[in-house]
Amino acid sequence: MPEPIIQQVDASKNDCEKTALKRLLSNISREHPHLKLVLNFDDLYSDGPTIKLVKSYGYSFIMVAKDTSHASLYESVDELNKTGKVKRYCFTDEKGSQHWFRFVNDVPINKSHKETLVNYLEYVETDLKGKKYVNTWITDIQLTQENVAKVMRGGRAKWKIENETFNTLKTQGYHLEHNYGHGKQHLATNLICLTFTAFLIDQIEQLACKFFQQALEAKKSKKALWHAIRGLFDWFLIDNWEDLFTAIIEGRSASLKHLVVDTT
Repeated sequence: MPEPIIQQVDASKNDCEKTALKRLLSNISREHPHLKLVLNFDDLYSDGPTIKLVKSYGYSFIMVAKDTSHASLYESVDELNKTGKVKRYCFTDEKGSQHWFRFVNDVPINKSHKETLVNYLEYVETDLKGKKYVNTWITDIQLTQENVAKVMRGGRAKWKIENETFNTLKTQGYHLEHNYGHGKQHLATNLICLTFTAFLIDQIEQLACKFFQQALEAKKSKKALWHAIRGLFDWFLIDNWEDLFTAIIEGRSASLKHLVVDTT
């Protein structure tokens, strides 16, 4: 359900990410009223109004909170640390990487929205070579020693989402590129929505279709799989997806057993 950043009819201000988010949340809530969601945000969205908006729909959140844009939040955490209210937790995993947490609940997001309380989670991972990963999040999920690692993984999943979504769309044959406009009569926007729809269908097939899974394994990458599919469509009349994927799984020679040559 992509939400384009497009100037709305009768709007007095230019559209932006946060305004588009309002439309997106409204659409998700209407189309999927029973979903219990934890939304993942970068630092741009970690402010009082956005938190109130997300909570108004009954959703939870995990948001990046950088020190450069949340000076008041960090000052509040430091004050709580002086009184011993900030907790720490550390463990070493089976690979030898050390995971260090510092967390505290019910901290004002900033001085302008003191009534908006968030839970603060600071995290440092150090591997055997001394390489460090550092990040800080705010969330409405009550933090305990038992769940901070799970919340951390939820926060870090944002990069997994970006890599496996946007990177896939850019490099795995979907040809998604940056566009400096929405196109004549919103053509570019419509095309990108169709691309996202195709990507959604492919994701469902990758999760649930054994023939798709085996064909992808045979071709090693999605880009190669799309090339093989286009090649077969160029040469054969194909009755169903099972025959198409079987031809790819078994190889080009086997394809003649399943498909009819298009002589038109």
